[in-house]
Amino acid sequence: MSVSSTGNTSLDALSSSYKSTITEKNQRDDDLGKDDFLTMLVAQLQNQDPLNPMDGTDFSAQLAQFSQLEQLMNLNGSMEDLAKSFSNDSEKDLMSYLGKQVAGNVDSMQVEKGGVSGGFYNLSVNSDVIVKIVDGSGETIKTLYQGKKASGVQLIKWDGTNEDGKAVDDGTYKYSVLANSGKGYEELPTNVTGTVDGIAYSNGNPYLVVQGVLLDPDSLTSVYNADDASKDAESILGYLGKTISSNKPILSVKEGVLSGEDLSFTLGKQEAATIKIYDVWDNLVQTLTLDEAKAETGKNSIFWNATGSNGYAVEDGLYYYTVQTASGTAKTSVSEEVSGIQYANGSKYLQLKETGRLVGLSSITAIN
Repeated sequence: MSVSSTGNTSLDALSSSYKSTITEKNQRDDDLGKDDFLTMLVAQLQNQDPLNPMDGTDFSAQLAQFSQLEQLMNLNGSMEDLAKSFSNDSEKDLMSYLGKQVAGNVDSMQVEKGGVSGGFYNLSVNSDVIVKIVDGSGETIKTLYQGKKASGVQLIKWDGTNEDGKAVDDGTYKYSVLANSGKGYEELPTNVTGTVDGIAYSNGNPYLVVQGVLLDPDSLTSVYNADDASKDAESILGYLGKTISSNKPILSVKEGVLSGEDLSFTLGKQEAATIKIYDVWDNLVQTLTLDEAKAETGKNSIFWNATGSNGYAVEDGLYYYTVQTASGTAKTSVSEEVSGIQYANGSKYLQLKETGRLVGLSSITAIN
């Protein structure tokens, strides 16, 4: 709806100012809105009797009514925005994560009023560490030389300043972690796994608190509800005593010792083999070789003393391995009786009787 006036400079200015601020949100075709109110007011002023003009008190009262109408409509718009916000929050339902086991990617820190939320990384072996922090444009604003760090979980301590020692603006800052265990610097994945201890807000955004780290709900990779354990306990117990097959056996290191037998694999012919061992974050921790002279056609095995390529003992936890030859990838599949159930990293694994390997339920290829 347009508003126009002629012959009155003040009314023209009032009409022009109103049209410049009107928005789609406030236009209503079916309801009487503030644009209709202003149109009637201008028309009333244009058509009043010049010998008997409108009383100033009446004009002031109508302007007050217009002001009240505008405030009510603005309030209505604010309520709509608030309702939308509540709807979005209810979809996320962050409170439902409390007490659950979750895993997610963490690659940012929040700066708010000079305070900095902690960063996080996990080392499989002792390494020299460098942390690079970048701003929203991707420019590196700070490089933190962490020095030699032991294997395990490490928190990043940053004081919220740039290379010049000046405090940075509030906001979100990405970081990357480079680790050198003796073969040069490689970037580490920054994942966190643990129980959700609380909900925290930073710069107006909600985060899950996991191991003292702020985890963005949108970066979750898995959620494990402890209550679900009772629901499927009976089904997983059904595997006990049965023989299962899997092409992805998992290694378990406890107290610095590999559980079970040596690493086994099958070769189609006698040839050299390279065995690579990785942690759960897909970091290469050790490389072993089997000479062609010692290799056999068929089943082979090699000893691993649970140390990394730097000679230090690896952290207790789960690992997997691959075997490469000139002919391709050798088979590492296993087929054994299930003797037990083991919990690790919030997941359930079947333990094999002979080799001591672990098998995830999703990697079972056959059940006898």
